[in-house]
Formats: sequence, structure tokens, C-alpha cells
Amino acid sequence: MRKGIFIFLVLCMMLSVSSCSGREDYKEVYRRQGIQALDEENYQGAIDAFLKALSESHGIVRAKDYDINYYLGYAYYLNGDYNDAISVFDSIVSLKPKETDAYYYRALSKLKLGDLNSAEEDFLKVTEAEPGNYDTYIDIYFCLCDAGFEDAGRNYLKATLEGAQSMSDYDKGRICYYLKDYSNARVYLEKGKDMSDPDTILILGKTYEAIDDYNYASTLYNTYLSEKGNNAAVYNQLGVCRLKMEDYPAALSAFTSGLNLDDAEWEQELLYNEAIAYEYMLDFSTAKEKIAAYLEKYPKDDAARRELEFLSTR
Repeated sequence: MRKGIFIFLVLCMMLSVSSCSGREDYKEVYRRQGIQALDEENYQGAIDAFLKALSESHGIVRAKDYDINYYLGYAYYLNGDYNDAISVFDSIVSLKPKETDAYYYRALSKLKLGDLNSAEEDFLKVTEAEPGNYDTYIDIYFCLCDAGFEDAGRNYLKATLEGAQSMSDYDKGRICYYLKDYSNARVYLEKGKDMSDPDTILILGKTYEAIDDYNYASTLYNTYLSEKGNNAAVYNQLGVCRLKMEDYPAALSAFTSGLNLDDAEWEQELLYNEAIAYEYMLDFSTAKEKIAAYLEKYPKDDAARRELEFLSTR
């Protein structure tokens, strides 16, 4: 090969690599813009950004494109564009038929369109991939109920309970709890009780609350907290239990203890419940201050806004 031609080809290859690198840089910029728009609940803005990111691929599908498509499908779902969301997840499973997350989100979109049978087919693909993960089964139950298919949700859990080859007492108990079969829930959960596991204590305590045995429920929560240390979720439920017992100072103490743990996952619920505790104690001025501060952080909570309107009249 003549030297001049060789140099020309090398330069072309370098320009091509540089061009690809530039496109990938733009793709990441648009991807980040889309994620930020999602965080800001600007779903149409997120859709536009993710579509721009995908346009930088120029027909070449890379690993990052699957990630962007997931974001795009989720943005369509949140924006109420359910058919578009389904199309995106169709594309993912057509190329990667074992992508259970795509089946799951496609099922959610189908539920929004009232297509229960097709959604259940997608959910089946999810559970077949992880048959012993009963968190997934319970999550699907809530998805069905949230979409207005309460009877289908209950039947789904009943079938899960009856069809399981092996299931722990804890899983049996919590499924019975969600089916409102509190007698059996209590039996199974007491058998599977693990005082070191906050999830076990929470569901067992809620079962006793459901049958109005608040004393035993609060004892469970307090025992866990004294023996195993602090946990924001347990403090929150202890506070809720104390509210039901009309022991408002103890409820407030529990909510405050939970907030002192700075657990971001539980902060919103604890802040709201703290304000309610002040209201029940008839300290309306403090309750109003707490709700107002809460709304500064969570301005889209309509229930809190109505609560502030009520407190403003006290």
C-alpha cells in the first residue's frame, strides 16, 4: 500500500472514532437531562431528552441504549402515554426476551389501558423468572389493586398461596395479612417471628393492630427498638399505633425519634405524622407550623394542603 493512501485511511479512521465519541458524549448529556426532567416530574421534557439521546445512536444499538429505552418507556408511562410505553417495552423484549423489568413495566401500562389478561401474561413471565421471590408477587397484587382490579388482585394472592410448593411461614403470614385473613396471618407470623428483622416485626404488629390489639403491637415495636436498635419504619409504626391508642405524647415521641435518624425513605411520612400528633394534642399552632414546613418540602401533597386549610380555621 502506498504511504500516502495509508496515512489518509488512518486519518479517516481517527475522524470516525472521534465522531462516534462525540455522539456518545451528546447521548450522555441528553440522557442526564432526561433523568433530571424525570426527577422534576417534567415527563414530556424527559421524553424529548431521551428521544434525542437515542437519535445519537444512528441505528447502532449499544448497551446504553437499553438503559435509555427503559427510562423512555417509564417516562411515557408517567406521562400517561401508555401505548407509547408499551411500544418501547415491546422493542426491548423483542431483542432481549429475558428482560423481566420490561415485561413488568409493560404490564403496568397494559393495566392502565384496562387490558388485564395481557398484563397478567406479562406478570407471569416476571414470576416465572423468580418463582420464590414473594416480594414480587405481593408487588403485583398491589399493582392490580391500584389499577382497580381488586378482585383479580385477591384471587392472584389466593392462587399464589395455594399453589406454592414451598413457602416460609413469614411469607404465608404476610399474604394472609394482605388478604385480611388476620387469624391465619397471626398464626403464621408468630411461627416465623424473627425479633431481629424489622420487616417481620412490622407486619406482625400491623396484624395485631388490625384485630385491635394495640397493646401487644406496641410491645412488639418497643421490644424490637430496645433490643435491636433504632429503625425509622418501626418508630413510625409505633407512633401510628400510639395514635390509635390515643396516647398522643407517646406517638409524638416515636415520630420525633424516627425523624432524628435522618432516614430519607421515611422522612415524609414521619414529618406528616408528627404534625398530626400535634393536632391531636390540640396544639394547633405547632401543627400548622409543621404542616406548612412539610408542604415546603412536599408541595404536591393535596391531603397536607387540606390539613393546612383546616388548621388555619382553628
